Amino acid sequence: MGNSAAVLVKTKQLIQLLGNVKQDARPADVIAHQANIKLYQNQGATFENRVNGLNQAAKLRTSVFHCNKQNPDNRELAGFIEYLRLSDVRMLNMIFYLAEIKSNQHHLGFDEFNKEEQQAIISAINQIKALAALLPKHIAMPI
Repeated sequence: MGNSAAVLVKTKQLIQLLGNVKQDARPADVIAHQANIKLYQNQGATFENRVNGLNQAAKLRTSVFHCNKQNPDNRELAGFIEYLRLSDVRMLNMIFYLAEIKSNQHHLGFDEFNKEEQQAIISAINQIKALAALLPKHIAMPI
């Protein structure tokens, strides 16, 4: 019986010690969030490097394949913008937002934008392309 009394006393002391242990100052949600970030790895270039590479490729495409360097043929892009305008205006607005196009210009066709605005739109689309390449591959939808 003396043994069990000693065990009870030691257990009580251990519980008191554990009660005095300082808890981690970071909330559990922050710790869990950091753990989730560690699960994702980008095995390639940084996001910024990918966007810059896509922009450089677009400039190179203009210099090699287009006679009119100041106004290259972007009919496919103009058609894509019109398609988005008819089918998914939210995505089009996202592109214009990334390109910092003012909302009073959102109704314009691609050819109606000036050179700097066209470059900004192309850069915004390249940002989306770079982001799409970095998205996780194995996403499970909760049901």
